[in-house]
Amino acid sequence: MRYLKLTLIYSFKTMKMKVITTIASCLLVFTMNGQAKKSVLEIHTRPISDFQGIINAGLEIQTSENSSILFDGGGGTSAFDGSTLTTFLIGARLYFTPESSAIRRELLKKAPIQSLEGLYVTARHRSRFYSDGDYGANTNVMIGKKLMIDELTIAGEIGVGRQSLYGETAVLPTWAVTIGYRLIQK
Repeated sequence: MRYLKLTLIYSFKTMKMKVITTIASCLLVFTMNGQAKKSVLEIHTRPISDFQGIINAGLEIQTSENSSILFDGGGGTSAFDGSTLTTFLIGARLYFTPESSAIRRELLKKAPIQSLEGLYVTARHRSRFYSDGDYGANTNVMIGKKLMIDELTIAGEIGVGRQSLYGETAVLPTWAVTIGYRLIQK
């Protein structure tokens, strides 16, 4: 009976943390101010995850001149440890545009330089659902840089985050590489 009580308390605390994390991520996304002058939509994938057997695809949607929201989903069998999983991500990104870049963009309006590139900070939460019933998650804050070549985007970022798997939680360094294609709707 005592084991059941401790298990229920642990499950409730774990569930409470997942709910708080999800609410915090949603608040971050919905409290960004400003309206986008152009609707920028980018589709992307994470090639390192693809090579490991977790096929994924995602979207970055502009919410203001220098912010966006991120959605990502994927699944497969990991070549790393043989586990089968499904993964989902939600996040928000804020871009920093130095004044020199803003002036350069004004002068080069016809060049293939658009907003949502350069240095940025990302806050995101990823949930992983394993076929054996386990749950893993990572909630990260990362800093990165995105480059654009015509409509192709390449981004790299590093950071730190709370990682959990098999009931264990740790704060660890994290990194990501993303390749995308920019779709612009006027």
